[in-house]
Amino acid sequence: MKNGYGPSGAKPLIVFTKHSPCLVAGLKDFTNSRGEKLEVRPVMSLCRCGQSKERPYCDGSHSAAGFAGEKEDCRAPDSLRDYRGRDIIVHFNLGVCSHSGICVKGLPNVFDVNKKPWINADGAGARDIIAIIERCPSGALSYTTGTERRGEIEREPAIRVDRNGPLEISGGIILLDDMESKPELAEHYTLCRCGRTKNSPFCDGNHISCRFWDDKN
Repeated sequence: MKNGYGPSGAKPLIVFTKHSPCLVAGLKDFTNSRGEKLEVRPVMSLCRCGQSKERPYCDGSHSAAGFAGEKEDCRAPDSLRDYRGRDIIVHFNLGVCSHSGICVKGLPNVFDVNKKPWINADGAGARDIIAIIERCPSGALSYTTGTERRGEIEREPAIRVDRNGPLEISGGIILLDDMESKPELAEHYTLCRCGRTKNSPFCDGNHISCRFWDDKN
């Protein structure tokens, strides 16, 4: 592999069905939440059901559990809302938000869940807002300055296993499944690994309410 890409120069792939783990091919950069390197295999099976004893890797527990990763009708709306400021428009898609808290902790003058609307696009300078949006792991946040919507970053393909949370995908890794799932932003998105999301395969923050716990990562 070279520069995070496979031997043919193609980007890594993530492939799965409703009933299967994530099959990841051609990946080079695989880390846990502490930045430690995890074992990389030419093709890896990563757990989606949350019950594997070998997390983040699959051990076949999804078969015994009858796992089916399907979207539920009661999920949060998978659509963009716009929050307009003088110099920037902030876009937010609740349906794919992994509730990492990066925005709320990083820029509380802009992102405050105790206020309505919860995003004040004039609460800080556009550069500071953009810097926080670019740290959002799920792609739920993006922005428009001028006439172009943005939010994607130039990065090498990588997967980070968030402790007690989702798989954080970055670098434009291609996603293929049998539900024709499309990330909000192709460059980065988060995939559920607790098995409780209502917006499969994407994380919707349900690992918090179900108290998904994974000390190893």
